[in-house]
Amino acid sequence: MPSSRPWSLVVIAACLVVGSWIVGAPSVTPAAAQTTVSLDLAERLAPVNVPGLRESVRLRRDQSDVPHIFAFNDHDALFMLGYVHAQDRFFQMDVLRRTFSGTLAEILGPGALPQDVELRTLGLRRGAQASEAAISDGAREWLEAYSKGVNAWLAEGALPPEYAALELTAASIPAWTVLDVLTLSKGLAFGLSFDLSELENTEALLTFQAIGAQAGFDGTALFSEDLYRTAPFDPAISIPQAAPDALDVPMPRLGADSGYLGDRTLGLIRSYRDRMEATPTLRRTLERKDSPVGSNWWVADGSVTDNGYPLIANDPHLALDTPATFYEAQFRVRRNGDTPFNVVGVSFPGTAGIIQGCNPWICWGSTVHPMDVTDVYQESLVVDPSTGLPTHTRFRGELEPVVLIPQAYAVNQIGDQVADNLADSGLGPLDGGLTIVVPRRNNGPIVNIDATDPTDVRGLSVQYTGLSASLEADFIRDIARARSIADFRDALQNFDVGSQNWAIADVSGDIAYYTSAELPLREDLQTLNMPDGGVPPWIIRDGTGALMHEWMPLGDPEPDQALGYAILPFDEMPQLVNPAAGYIVNCNNDPVGTSLDNNALNQVRPGGGLYYLNAGYATGFRQGRAVRLFDAAVGGGTPLTVGDFEAFQANNQLLDAEVLVPYLTAALANAQGSAVPALAALALDTEIVEAVGRLATWDYSTPTGIPEGWDPGAPAGDPTVPDAEAAASVAATLYAAWRGQAVQSVIDDTLAAFGAEGLAPGSSLSMSALRNLLDSFDTQQGAGASGVPFLLVPGVDDPAAGRDLKLLGALRAALDLLASDTFAPAFAGSTNQDDYRWGKLHRITFDHPTGDPMLSIPMGGGLGDLAPDLPGIPRAGGLGALDASAHSARADGLNEFRFGSGPARRFVGEMLPFPVGPNMRQVIPGGQSGVPGSPYQSDQLLLWLANDYKTLTWRPPEVIGASRTFQEFFPATDN
Repeated sequence: MPSSRPWSLVVIAACLVVGSWIVGAPSVTPAAAQTTVSLDLAERLAPVNVPGLRESVRLRRDQSDVPHIFAFNDHDALFMLGYVHAQDRFFQMDVLRRTFSGTLAEILGPGALPQDVELRTLGLRRGAQASEAAISDGAREWLEAYSKGVNAWLAEGALPPEYAALELTAASIPAWTVLDVLTLSKGLAFGLSFDLSELENTEALLTFQAIGAQAGFDGTALFSEDLYRTAPFDPAISIPQAAPDALDVPMPRLGADSGYLGDRTLGLIRSYRDRMEATPTLRRTLERKDSPVGSNWWVADGSVTDNGYPLIANDPHLALDTPATFYEAQFRVRRNGDTPFNVVGVSFPGTAGIIQGCNPWICWGSTVHPMDVTDVYQESLVVDPSTGLPTHTRFRGELEPVVLIPQAYAVNQIGDQVADNLADSGLGPLDGGLTIVVPRRNNGPIVNIDATDPTDVRGLSVQYTGLSASLEADFIRDIARARSIADFRDALQNFDVGSQNWAIADVSGDIAYYTSAELPLREDLQTLNMPDGGVPPWIIRDGTGALMHEWMPLGDPEPDQALGYAILPFDEMPQLVNPAAGYIVNCNNDPVGTSLDNNALNQVRPGGGLYYLNAGYATGFRQGRAVRLFDAAVGGGTPLTVGDFEAFQANNQLLDAEVLVPYLTAALANAQGSAVPALAALALDTEIVEAVGRLATWDYSTPTGIPEGWDPGAPAGDPTVPDAEAAASVAATLYAAWRGQAVQSVIDDTLAAFGAEGLAPGSSLSMSALRNLLDSFDTQQGAGASGVPFLLVPGVDDPAAGRDLKLLGALRAALDLLASDTFAPAFAGSTNQDDYRWGKLHRITFDHPTGDPMLSIPMGGGLGDLAPDLPGIPRAGGLGALDASAHSARADGLNEFRFGSGPARRFVGEMLPFPVGPNMRQVIPGGQSGVPGSPYQSDQLLLWLANDYKTLTWRPPEVIGASRTFQEFFPATDN
């Protein structure tokens, strides 16, 4: 809670000036205070008459072109948000609505057609149609007003330049609709919550079991205990001592004798995966194994801050594309019945409202909580022999009809010099012309069919919570007016899909953490029907009903429930209000520790059944680092400041290096004088000795080490690089190169020796596996729980010597790689380790939806590629850094250390008491505009690259003083 010390006279004066403004009341300012209002020097633009407005609206844009909308009613505020979104980002909006609707080929041409088929099959727009019928009247009015604003801008006729290059005119652009807004919302939630890891998991499990049966190792243990572990790399959690009681039961054995998994399952997986690889949006779900979605937030109350008031920080990690993912905005309604409001933050172009931000009473941020809301089923199908199309599924002895939905696809004929020339794709029914929906699966689709045996046709179906009605539109509307953490909690009951961990701080001094979204309960987990040979939810499930793999029927719904199945009650979700520690941290980690024992299915709900959230949380790299930073500061009695929160967001120390480098230094010490000649030789290798020496004194930070590089607080251009930064930069390069070789040597090569190449887990799981193998060496002696000899070397009898040979051999391979022709564009074949600067490899790139590289290069500050063969901008960071900038753990190529995702917004808020309200600092990686060549396309990028911020103005006097332009909009006379 805040301290009780008196406010300063400055704060009191500020309250007098802004008190009546921030609550949205009419602007009656005390006469004595009016002289302190900032001088309005904004350029006056010509007023505009706009059809569709109800009253006048004032629009101010600040120096970063952020719109500040002052309206008299909700309708006009949302109308103007739609108008400015379209004005600045319409091409981005159009691409997104078409992507998630499965109509992208209508603008981008034939290359987008495979993706259209897959997205149309999954059915996000069908789910949006269900949402349109379910949202409240108030939310519908918001979305209708927003859509009218988009269409008002479209009516002005000035399309973004991308359309001319695509040979499209305004005649080919459909009007914006409420359904479009909801489809975008579904799509954004889909990107954060949809998960098909069942495919990879099942393929790996079945293959390991088959090979293990022949080679004499335990294939199930290889999967669940050695490689595809649920336990994270680092065990830091958000809510200590919060996990439910654990059962003394082992993980289900995942038996292949379950009767329905086998070779045909593998065929279905592999053919569907090949199609996913050709679909950018779905390919990203496969790529998450190397670049998982993520975010950070931390929040502290006044007991641990310097001024006695809460602090909150948030940086969501999304694709770093051009234009930026987020759009900054403020809209303020000065009167609307009894509930005026003022909200500021970031929005998603194409959707109506502020998704992360503040109002005068609260600030909120979020991270993805990867709750398991997707299941893949193997179905038994009945097929019409005359058409080859499924007609029914078999379920518990009955035939259940499927639903067939005809589809037609139009394709833009780019390059024929004919405007708006769209042609029919001609796809047949089995190529995408029909979508096959299984009603039982929350109206989920059949995504792949194996009809090689006409008497036993099988298919894969997908059941996902986002394919039915959900009410996020109501949530976004309600939080704009929330005045307390309790109000925010109430609003969360309508956040149904795209689970998030929410951090909230209010001006009364409270802080809180809540998990949102609806998590389906599974029959077998709730009845504890998980016998030996059972199949957990992260393996493809049996669709015939024989093994009780279904989502449980609804029964008594929870308050405001949208999903038509039984869900985990909100009160059983991870949550915490005003903790004794004074702070909470979340970085996509396991929040309560259900997975720390490598068994995600042995905790019990208060009313019975298993407490299961997910088995695939982040590695804990970021959470572990953040908790260490907080523990050091708070434990040391140092009050936290805004500057500390910003420094934490900029932290680029690698937690995995802190854990693993000691194993490497110990290996060198062991090698010295070893009786194993190959190991002793490595100890005499002067380059290895030098490299280990550098790593042993490293602080695990990752500066670029080059004048062209961007480091926290240090923009590019300074020709001098401090010695300490240069040394850390070299160490970062050496470690990253070693990590890639070590993972490949210990895991990939071992699997390849058994004929299981290509089935190694992704970066996160591989790093957890590597640590477990090293940590358990004293008991396992280099072998996994499966018996597979990961750290043993043929011909070397001493297991410890084999381990050290693996570790030092990987370092030797890394040094050879850095000096090779492959890396010559960066290091010119040098063997001088001083030349191995991290910024030469670790570079950020920005992509444009069209794929045109001329549109992808940032337009501000003279930024561009480091060199012709080194695309991207050099930047500090690395795999698992808090300042997210990850690459594959296996990176071993010149351009494989690049990254293209990270903080899409950095925000720090200081919660001063009402009526002053929050002070906010924020930055996005680009700018407000999506129009190529606009001065506001990337004007914030220089700040973002240097981990700097700008003040986010929201109080009317501040907005006036910071305004660059002022414009009034009036209802057209024909309204």
